[in-house]
Amino acid sequence: MMRGWKVLSVILAVIVACCAVSAWAFIAFLAPVALGTGEVWPRDQTALLWLAVGTMIVGVVLGFVLDYSSLWTDRLPLLSDSGSAASLAGSALGSLAASVTFAAAVRDAAAIVVIAGAIGVVFAWFAWRRYRTAVREARSHDRELARVDALHAEGTRIRADVVDVRFHNTWVGGDAPLFTVTAEYDTPSGRQHAEGRTITTPETAPIVGGTVLLWFAGDGSDTSNVDIWRDPESIADPDATEAYRAPTA
Repeated sequence: MMRGWKVLSVILAVIVACCAVSAWAFIAFLAPVALGTGEVWPRDQTALLWLAVGTMIVGVVLGFVLDYSSLWTDRLPLLSDSGSAASLAGSALGSLAASVTFAAAVRDAAAIVVIAGAIGVVFAWFAWRRYRTAVREARSHDRELARVDALHAEGTRIRADVVDVRFHNTWVGGDAPLFTVTAEYDTPSGRQHAEGRTITTPETAPIVGGTVLLWFAGDGSDTSNVDIWRDPESIADPDATEAYRAPTA
């Protein structure tokens, strides 16, 4: 689990750095032109534009990867706002850095300093709001991983009968279909029904009348505390390979 957090921290830091550089370069390139104050840099400013565009592209791509991290590993938190939060934080940092740059390098650049600083403050406010949401989601995801680990270590594993299958039209990792399965099974507290999500290959998709592997805690009366996996010994749906094949671009 710690490995996932280390990777997450690195990706967040790189996104912030890329967006900060991009925001700074954009403002340094555009502000003097827009306000007619002349170039800040004695050399050709075209390099600043390329720097801004290049780092912005890298930040956007990394943000996209982070927002969909759950599709390529279950050890990173599902953070729907993490990429945008990091991008906003980088934009805030870059805007504030640009205001400092103009304050130090350009005489009579008060308007640019105020505008760049105000942009940085606004971005910082939005970034803070997104980070709070990201932290809540990270903690929730972390608790879910801990719950499943404890359930597998201390709970009871049985083979449960599939009574309903709902396909989400979602493919994890690009080709693994995601399902919500409702299963029926016997426990010390009696016959129970529970549902849970499971990821399979198209050819091993769950089917009503088949079976899944299910873990429950205690006497099984708490049907919300279960985990469902595909059963390699279950009967197979002969049409599953075509029905659940991921669409091609």
